[in-house]
Amino acid sequence: MNRKIFLLTLVTLFGISAVVVAGPFRRLGDFELADQDLKTHQYLFPKSKITVISVADARGSDQLAPWIQRIYEKYENRIDIDGVADLVTVPKPFRAILRQTLSKQLTRPVMLDWHGTVVKRFASEKHVANIYVVDRHGYIVKHLSGPVSDVALVELYGEINRAIADISRTIEPERKPRMD
Repeated sequence: MNRKIFLLTLVTLFGISAVVVAGPFRRLGDFELADQDLKTHQYLFPKSKITVISVADARGSDQLAPWIQRIYEKYENRIDIDGVADLVTVPKPFRAILRQTLSKQLTRPVMLDWHGTVVKRFASEKHVANIYVVDRHGYIVKHLSGPVSDVALVELYGEINRAIADISRTIEPERKPRMD
């Protein structure tokens, strides 16, 4: 019986940790995309704030709202929170209709990537929500995917807090004693 509990615990822990994607930091580089209202959004690094960027295709978009709500409730305007929609599978004749539909349904801007050029930089997983912490220099320092969970949020908050602390250390000038 203890062996079954041990195996079940391992499977459970593996399932939770599978949400976290580790790997070397990737630099996004500057980019620009238009949103559902045809407003162009430019991402130029370095930025003054760190950013949480969500990336999802149509199937993964259902998982985004709980992530974004929890992140916004905790950080409000101390960080930038943006979204990129992976729309590469949408046929060209339907793009205008989809953009108009999104414009009516969404209250916040979402950058629309029709060609997949920006989404490709993130190496996002298909059919799930992808959440990225991007430092002020454009490096992805954390990637989580799948539905929101308390375990994943703790990891995400930790990385956001570290990135905010790093900004504070680099922005405050060093104070040297005066030699008068």
